Amino acid sequence: MTVFLPRLLYLLAALAWYMLLWPNQVTIFMAACFSCLTLPYYRNLRRKTSAWRIRLERNRPDTLQRRLLLKLSRHAALYAYITTLLSAFFVPIAMLALLVSPQAAAGLVRLRELQANNFQIPPDWVEYIQQWRMSLAEYPRVEKVVNDFFHNLDTLFADTMSLLLTRGFDVLGGTMTAFWTTFLFLTLTVVFTVYARRIRKIAGRIFHLPQSLLSRFICAIHKALRAILLGIVLVALAQGVLCGIGFAVAGINQPAFWGMLATLVAPIPVVGTALIWMPLCLSLWFTGKAMAAVGLGLWGVIAVAGVDNVLRPLFLRQGIKAPFFVLILAILCGLASFGPVGLIAGPVLLAFAIQAVEEANRFYQAHEPR
Repeated sequence: MTVFLPRLLYLLAALAWYMLLWPNQVTIFMAACFSCLTLPYYRNLRRKTSAWRIRLERNRPDTLQRRLLLKLSRHAALYAYITTLLSAFFVPIAMLALLVSPQAAAGLVRLRELQANNFQIPPDWVEYIQQWRMSLAEYPRVEKVVNDFFHNLDTLFADTMSLLLTRGFDVLGGTMTAFWTTFLFLTLTVVFTVYARRIRKIAGRIFHLPQSLLSRFICAIHKALRAILLGIVLVALAQGVLCGIGFAVAGINQPAFWGMLATLVAPIPVVGTALIWMPLCLSLWFTGKAMAAVGLGLWGVIAVAGVDNVLRPLFLRQGIKAPFFVLILAILCGLASFGPVGLIAGPVLLAFAIQAVEEANRFYQAHEPR
């Protein structure tokens, strides 16, 4: 009874918090991931400010400046962490707004025009494609395969464009929701980071797990999140910048806007940035700019796709000990199950599963008779 009662109280406390926050499960998950990713930085700040406070306490002259610095040193790590967190969150958004906002309206209009005009494919080409597809009627199985392929491709592209148009730029309609989600995300990130040790201790007491085992799980998830940051987020940014450079050189209007769209779709496995630069290549080709279309296509295949094919597997496999095709499968399953959050949830759950298997193997190796 003496052991069961505190565990029950911990569970009731966790249940109370869950009932308060359950409508924001995605925000909680993202805050926990970001906290795990930045926790070593916060602990490093704590060590530095502790050393600074010790030096201040050793100073004998008791001046007003020394007393003020001592008070500041008690919370300096927290203030520095919050400042860094806000900078990491808002500075990229501000830069994106400054670069893309002037081109966003014109880019959206151009995107809708391209969709309405089948990316400016000439009528005779459209007629030729229709005749070619009708000729497949003599081969029902082949026709079904081809039709299914084009249908899935059209659905994928339409869904992607719809997501970018309706959700990515629906700012006015969801301003208050965005502010609340951002505030909750930042607040929970700080809370999870500051009280990380207590949360880990309580989790160990609830599930009766040793702290060393929980530390190894946290370390594995931290490595996975760092790999996701490098292999998905930074690689997507690099691809977006390369696409923007290619669009500017090819003479496409609003290159920053199209580069931003390429950044958003870059994490999608297999297709990625081709969802953006390939239709633009077709648009250039069918408007008589054959050299620009060929150059942009080569840039997309060699430079943009090359960055994805080289850097993404390198970064992901450094943090998650699994074959690359398993990582791609985890990302695809995560996208199918959780939506855009699956880009992070898929690899994190994979890393969690791998670490769980390693811990189970370690237990059996320690307890098997020799």
